Amino acid sequence: MKIRSSIIIIIISLLPAVCQAQDLNNKILITVGGNEIQSGEFIRMYKKSLEPGKSLDIDGYLQQYIVFKLKVADALKEGYDTTMSFRNELNGYRNQLAQNYLTDTQTKEKLLRSAYQRSLTEINGWHILIALPQEASPEDTLKAWKKASDIRERIIKGESFEQVARGTSDDQSVKVNGGNLGYFTVFQMIMPFEDAAYSLKKGAISMPVRTPYGYHIIKVTDKRPSKGRIKVAHIMKAAPPGTGEKEDKQAEEEINNIYKKIQEGTSFGELAKEYSDHKESSVNGGELNWFGTGEIISDFSEAAFSLIDTGKFTKPVRTVYGWHIIKLLDRKAPGSFEESKSYLESKINQSYLNSISKKTFVEKLKKEYKFKINQIAYNWFVKNTDTLIIQGLKKYDRTNMPAENLYSFANQYFTAREFANYIEKRGSMVVTKDSSIFINRSIETRAADHLISYENSVLEKKFPDFRYLMNEFHDGILLFEISGKKVWNSVNDDSLGLRNYYEDHKNSYLTRRGIDAKIYTLKSSKGEKLLSSAYKKYFRRPDTDNRLIEKFNKKNDTLLIIKEGTWLKGDDHEIDNIQWITGSQSFTKDGFPSIIFINKVIDPFPLKFEEVQGEMMSGYQEYLESEWIKQLKEKYSFKVDSLVLEEVKKKLNNE
Repeated sequence: MKIRSSIIIIIISLLPAVCQAQDLNNKILITVGGNEIQSGEFIRMYKKSLEPGKSLDIDGYLQQYIVFKLKVADALKEGYDTTMSFRNELNGYRNQLAQNYLTDTQTKEKLLRSAYQRSLTEINGWHILIALPQEASPEDTLKAWKKASDIRERIIKGESFEQVARGTSDDQSVKVNGGNLGYFTVFQMIMPFEDAAYSLKKGAISMPVRTPYGYHIIKVTDKRPSKGRIKVAHIMKAAPPGTGEKEDKQAEEEINNIYKKIQEGTSFGELAKEYSDHKESSVNGGELNWFGTGEIISDFSEAAFSLIDTGKFTKPVRTVYGWHIIKLLDRKAPGSFEESKSYLESKINQSYLNSISKKTFVEKLKKEYKFKINQIAYNWFVKNTDTLIIQGLKKYDRTNMPAENLYSFANQYFTAREFANYIEKRGSMVVTKDSSIFINRSIETRAADHLISYENSVLEKKFPDFRYLMNEFHDGILLFEISGKKVWNSVNDDSLGLRNYYEDHKNSYLTRRGIDAKIYTLKSSKGEKLLSSAYKKYFRRPDTDNRLIEKFNKKNDTLLIIKEGTWLKGDDHEIDNIQWITGSQSFTKDGFPSIIFINKVIDPFPLKFEEVQGEMMSGYQEYLESEWIKQLKEKYSFKVDSLVLEEVKKKLNNE
C-alpha cells in the first residue's frame, strides 16, 4: 500500500508540469494572414532545424519561420491548396504516414524479429498431406485428423517416412520427391506449417498440423545456419519429366562436352549463350537473379551453395528439369536485423502475418472505443442466414428485421439494414455452411474496416506528431509550388528582367585587376647586378630581348627566361606583392632575381552577361525573393504573442 501511495503522489505531482507543457503546445504563438500557428508546431520545427552541438537564435529563427508562413498564406490565398495535383500529393503522403498509426507496431516489431531469427536457420523437412477443405464438416474434419494420426503412428513405430508418404500423401509432388521438401526458411511455407516446423527438434515428427490445405505430418531431418544468398550462372541442357531415354542420354552427352570445353578454358558466358536451353538466362551468359535456400529447386540450390569460391563451377548436375553446370558469381552473408528489416516487412505485408498485427490493433481499438454488438440484431442474423444467402443467391426478408444497430463504438454505429446490404452486395465471402461462423466473420471484417477507417479520420486530433507532420507536408508542398511560380520559374522565363537586373548590378560582377607586363628572370643567385645593368644597357632598344639572350644564354643555356603576358590579381602571389605601376622594377621570382616591366595596369571592368549568367540568375533569384517578401509583409498581417513566446523560449532554453 505504501508503494502504491508513493507512486500516486509522484504521478499527481507531475500532472501540473505535464498539463502545462501540453497547454503550451496548444497555445497560439503566431497569427499569420489569419492562420493561427500553435507553439507546439513552432517548437517542433525549431528543434528539427538544430544542428548537433550547435545553438540557434530563437528570435532569428522566428523571423524566418514567419516569412515561411507568409509564403504559405499567399499560396492559400491564391488557391494552390484546391488543385487536384496538390490534393493527390498530400493524400499520398498522408496514406503512407498513416500506415504507421494504423497497425499494432509492437506486435509487428515482434513478428519482424521472430521472422529474422527464423531467417538465420534453414530447415530440411518432409511432409505428408491429408487433404481437407477449409469448409469441411466436423465429421470430415475428425475423420481426416484420425487418418493423419494413424499415419503418424505408423512412422513412429518404425516405417519409412518416404515409403508411407508415397503411399498416403495427397500432395502430388510426393511422386517426385517422396515427401522431401528440401531446405526451406522463413516465409516459404504457409504459416501454421512454418510455425510447426521451427518448433520441432531435429529428427522429431509433428502431431497433425492443420492448414487451409488439410492436415500435415511434418518431419525435420536437419537444421543448419542460413547460407545467405548467392548469384550464379548456369548452362542447362533440358531433359524434363517424360523425356525419352535416347533424348536424356543425348542431353547428358552434350552437357559433358560443354563441361570439357569449360575445363579447357572456353568462356562460360559464351558457351551459355550458344548452348544453354534456358533462354531467359542464356542471353545474359547464363546469369540468374540472386536467390537463397528454398527459392529454387533443391537439387540445383544445394549444388550451387556447395561452391565455395567465386569463379568455380560444378560438374554436371541432374535436376528434374535436365542437366546443369553452375558457376558461382557472388555470395552474400545474412544481413543484420536492420539491414533485413525492409525485406522482412515487405514479406509480412504480403502474408497473413500482417493480418495478425491488424487483428491485435483492431482489438485495441475495440477496447478503447467500447465496441459493442447488439445481441438482438446479432441473433436475428444468425437465425435468418441460410446457405443461399451465404452463397449470394438470396436476399434477407426485411419485414421483421430489427430496426436498430448491429454494433456501435465511439460515435459510430452500423445498423442491421446496413449490414444486410453489406452482405448482399459483397456476396459469398466466407466458405462455410454454418450461419454463426459466417455472421461472426462478416461482422469481424466489416467492423475491422470501420474501426480502422474511423481511427484514420481522427489521427490529426489524436496524435499531435501526426498533425504536425501533416502540416509540414501541407505547407512544404504549397511552398514549393508558389516559390516555383514567384521565383524559380521567373528566373528561367523572364529574360528581359534578368537583362535589366544585369544592367543594374553589373558593377558587382567585375573582372580582376590585372597588368600587361614582361618578366625577365635570371637563374643565378649572383646575377642580380648583372641582370640590372644589362637591362639598363639594352632597355628600349629594338633588339633588347635578343641582346639579353645572347649575353646570358650562351651555348644553348637557359639562364635567362623571358615571359610576356597578362597577370590578374590572385594569379601569382609574388607578382601580387609588387607595386602595380607602369615602368620597371626589380623583385624575386621563384627564388631568382627578376625584372618586371609593366606596360599597362588593367582596371576591373564588368564581365559580359554570358560570362556571369549563372551567378546572375542566382542573384536575380535572391532579388525576386526579397521583393516578394516585402510584398508579403505589406499584404498580410502577422502577430506574435510575446507572452507565449517567452514561455517557448524558457522551454527551449531549459531543454
